[in-house]
Amino acid sequence: MKTVAAISDSIENSIYDPGRSVITIKDMQLDPVVMVSRVYDGDGEFESIDVSEIIDAAFSECDIAAVSVGYLTDDSVISYLAGKLSSGEHAPVVARPSMISDDGDILVDESVYHAFADHLMKHIKTVIVNSYEAELLSGFECVMESDYMRAAKKIHNTFGCHVIVTASEQTGGKLIACVGDKSSWMDLPKYAEGFEPHKYALSSAIACGYAHGFSSIESIEFALGFCTGNKKIEDLIGTPEPEDPVKAEKPAENISFVSPGKALRDIARGFNSEFKSTEDRPAPAVTSVIDENLNKPRGEVSGLTAPAKSVSDTVTELQALKERLEKLRGAAGNSGA
Repeated sequence: MKTVAAISDSIENSIYDPGRSVITIKDMQLDPVVMVSRVYDGDGEFESIDVSEIIDAAFSECDIAAVSVGYLTDDSVISYLAGKLSSGEHAPVVARPSMISDDGDILVDESVYHAFADHLMKHIKTVIVNSYEAELLSGFECVMESDYMRAAKKIHNTFGCHVIVTASEQTGGKLIACVGDKSSWMDLPKYAEGFEPHKYALSSAIACGYAHGFSSIESIEFALGFCTGNKKIEDLIGTPEPEDPVKAEKPAENISFVSPGKALRDIARGFNSEFKSTEDRPAPAVTSVIDENLNKPRGEVSGLTAPAKSVSDTVTELQALKERLEKLRGAAGNSGA
């Protein structure tokens, strides 16, 4: 099973809980490797965790098929991750930086923005931003709805990545997807009845689509349906075929072992019976695991204990055979004449 790595800070009971990524990756039938750099409590206090060794181990020991980057507030972690990605070819990276909230609140320091924009963005395949972050990364103010489309294209041209601007009042309730040369407005699917909102993480869902080998637009469209409860992973990869059940071995006491000699005798008797009347046929051989007792010592082979012929008898037999052959040749010559 392929592995998807997710890295973010943790704020429990919020949309920034990395547990959402774990559930997303598992429900997409992939293995998660989650790295948490800071753990925040309810008062805003946090505990930092050195994830550099974890990042090294994940990239060296795991076959990473995709990477999901979430909310990070430590610029050194962002820079370290960017350095690791720059060391060679890497799996597709999907990022949702969450530098500004949907309400317009700034959530990170300026150093975090620079680490993200200057170092990490060049390694990202798809970035997910809200309307405020779209203005920040594009560098110009958006006044009309159409301006957000221009902002998405500007981000794409500047950083060379696909761009998703999440649906908001500023975008007229529509999501903007700028994938390569194609840009479109997309209606956000409504949550399926009974589905828990915010159960899944969109960035991790898109990363899982990449891990399964699907294109950017396929991954994005499926992730939107998956995160709203309208699609299941079986819609993307099909239902796995059930494994063949393991057949129980036959108990040893129920197996009949027939010796080679016994099997050959049975075949010979069956062959000879074709030339005999029904009355003269012998009874069918009894199948058993041991040859019948032949009234000879254990290990004795038939024929080896028979009395040996004398040399004179053998010479006499050969002479008689020679005379018969001479007579046959003479008879054949006379008939030919």
